[in-house]
Amino acid sequence: MEWEKLKQKYDKKKVLSWTRTFSDQCIEAVYYGKKFKPKKRKIDKIIACGMGGSGVGAAILRNLFKDELNVPFETFNSYELPAYVDRKTLVFCVSFSGNTEETLACFKQAKKKQAYTVSITTNGKLKKMMKGNGILVPSSAPQPRMGLAYTSLPILIVLEKMGLIKKKDSELGEAVFLLKKEQRSLEEKAKELALKMKDKLPIIYAAEELQTIAYRFRTEINENAKQFALSHFLPEQNHNEICSSFGLSRGSCEIFLLRHDNENKRVEKRFKILKRIMGKNYNITEVNLKGKSLMATTFYVLQLAALTSYYLALLNQIDPEPVPLIGVLKKALKK
Repeated sequence: MEWEKLKQKYDKKKVLSWTRTFSDQCIEAVYYGKKFKPKKRKIDKIIACGMGGSGVGAAILRNLFKDELNVPFETFNSYELPAYVDRKTLVFCVSFSGNTEETLACFKQAKKKQAYTVSITTNGKLKKMMKGNGILVPSSAPQPRMGLAYTSLPILIVLEKMGLIKKKDSELGEAVFLLKKEQRSLEEKAKELALKMKDKLPIIYAAEELQTIAYRFRTEINENAKQFALSHFLPEQNHNEICSSFGLSRGSCEIFLLRHDNENKRVEKRFKILKRIMGKNYNITEVNLKGKSLMATTFYVLQLAALTSYYLALLNQIDPEPVPLIGVLKKALKK
């Protein structure tokens, strides 16, 4: 495959060059998070509001820290906050552009309910509304979804500073080191996966602790490669989707299992049984993820997803950067 020719033809905004700096983006994002000085406030619940690439970072962290957090952490991707939001609620409002209408609506509600609101943005209306009580991050990403480090890691730092989670310096260090060490092999693996996804329906399964990662992988394929994909997680998949025939032939889809070394033993067994059952009708590819800590594994697969969807875009003869149909929708909403 002549990847270099495809890159020259379709990668107009140098998305690959940006993607390759993900580990450095993580370091920079931590720096911006550490500049923020949160107020002292009794917190008994956490909510994060954000759409698309701006919202997924909080959902990833919710999964990462569910075994440590002593307060509920929920994410909302809509215009409204739940009724229980009050002064003891920490509300993250995340909008890379600062103009996401759903997030702005949630911000106004959070302020009205006197919640402790921390905003993360680059500019726009949210920057004006937060009046300095938030975190400004760089706007250098080609698209908001490509600024994931900046919309996720500052949340982690705020949670640390407010004493809601322990410091994650060791896990973050491992994640950054792993990304740098594995950059070349990640690209080769991404190319292999992209070739398997070409002209097929990718179906991505992961264990529950990586469910948001499976979803992120799916949406990366949607936005970068402009290709449909599905995702689900175990053990829940075993209670419903395993029954499905999808109405597809073996050659029209490919199932990808995101596997890591720290899976629950029962989930590990479930993966083996799933392979035996669904492998009768569909091709299955196991994707073995690296990383000793769950955080390192998480950021490893985030980079893998970004690179795979990038190379799939090239195979689809599409520029991975623009999302014109989202633009069409936004224009229609303004009428």
